[in-house]
Amino acid sequence: MTLKHHIEYTGVRLLMHIAGLLSPSRGVWIGERMGNLAFDLVRKRRDLVKQHLGRVFGNEYEPDALHKLARNVYRQLGRLATEHARLLAAETTDIRDRITVIGDDHVAQARRQGKGVILVTGHFGYWELLGASVAALGYPMAVVAKDQHNPAVNALIIKGREKLGMKVISMAAATHAIMRTLRRNECVGLLVDQDAGPGGTFVDFLGLEASTYQGPALFALRSGAPIIPCFIIREGAERHRVVFESPIEAVPSGYETADIQRYTQAYTAVLERYVRMYPDHWFWVHRRWKTRPPAV
Repeated sequence: MTLKHHIEYTGVRLLMHIAGLLSPSRGVWIGERMGNLAFDLVRKRRDLVKQHLGRVFGNEYEPDALHKLARNVYRQLGRLATEHARLLAAETTDIRDRITVIGDDHVAQARRQGKGVILVTGHFGYWELLGASVAALGYPMAVVAKDQHNPAVNALIIKGREKLGMKVISMAAATHAIMRTLRRNECVGLLVDQDAGPGGTFVDFLGLEASTYQGPALFALRSGAPIIPCFIIREGAERHRVVFESPIEAVPSGYETADIQRYTQAYTAVLERYVRMYPDHWFWVHRRWKTRPPAV
């Protein structure tokens, strides 16, 4: 590891230690202060967030309200950081007292088909706790994640997810592992809201074409597993509501490219609905519309 990696790892462990000493309410307060600080200091990303929010909500919000919403995005991320650090530092991994669950019967019914379940969500709310919630409900759960550049931090993150009952599949070699997981009739969690580059499928998201990963639709079409969009909404200090939406059944038409487009648009539309309802919950910091469609 490099010196930078050692410093980053030490910083993460220190944050976990400090957060573990806090009460839930104090953790929220400090997280909000951290978010405010980042909003005031990291101007390039702040301006990107305000640009995104202005394009989507400019006709609904006055400039002052848009500025407040942008700040709330950062405050929400700060709350998430301190709460996750507290959770990882805790001795217990029982999270059932933190969550209220709606629609988990959709998952139970889907598993009765015996083809596995593809759970899709975005960088929305406390998304790490969402995967842990599925595991806490008793469903075998694997999450697909990018490896971090820092190997020590990456190992720490994987250990934390495993501690919360999740298996971790590296995105670098995910295809076969995902199919094996679905054949075992288990759940696979995928984040579907980041720019997929020129190889993605372009679908409408918040009024603009966005390059989107084809994986969830492709896995569903080839395995027969239903796609279930799911989300987590903050309701207080370390209190969250987990919602499982109705399944999107992937029935091949014989035209795979068109099928991928259709199903990708279907679950992206559900994500958009939640982003519009809870705009401060989404990760607007990401350059979601970086890749533009090829000129026709």
